[in-house]
Amino acid sequence: MHPDHQYIEALRQNDPRGIRKIYDLYSTQAIRWVTNNNGTTDDARDVFQEALIVLYEKASDPAFVLTCPLGALLHVIWSRKWINRIRSKNKESEVRKSEGRRYDLEVGDDVLVVAEDALAQTKEQERLSRAFEQLSELCRRMLSMLCEGMEAKAVVLELELNSVDTLYRRKNACTQRWRTLFLES
Repeated sequence: MHPDHQYIEALRQNDPRGIRKIYDLYSTQAIRWVTNNNGTTDDARDVFQEALIVLYEKASDPAFVLTCPLGALLHVIWSRKWINRIRSKNKESEVRKSEGRRYDLEVGDDVLVVAEDALAQTKEQERLSRAFEQLSELCRRMLSMLCEGMEAKAVVLELELNSVDTLYRRKNACTQRWRTLFLES
């Protein structure tokens, strides 16, 4: 057992002085490390807080015994957290770049092809609308309410249905009818 195990005990006992001591001893190191690795002070505070949560979870296990300096363990945790965050940001950046390239390709496509696609989508939307208008008033109201995000219980009350089960059975029947009307048109 390492002498720093006292901090693990402080976490286990929710000792404010011991926890404050952990912050005092190691938060500046985390801030320095993260800011030296393309992060901000706020990023460092977030990562340090996440590292303390991981440490607290480890400390909650009665079998956990600290066998190395606490600073070393915290450093490993916050550095991994920060590296994972950077990787995540890089993935998001790559997705944005990919979408940008895809957009550039679409703009460079033949204008006639793009116009034909837009016209086909418009026609399909019109078919959907015509099929929707052929549904019963109850089906249209129910599907519209659900599509707007209204809670199932509220729809049941509004439409004076018996139960949520009845609502879902009718919704499925209405959706199937709408699909049939769309395919027939």
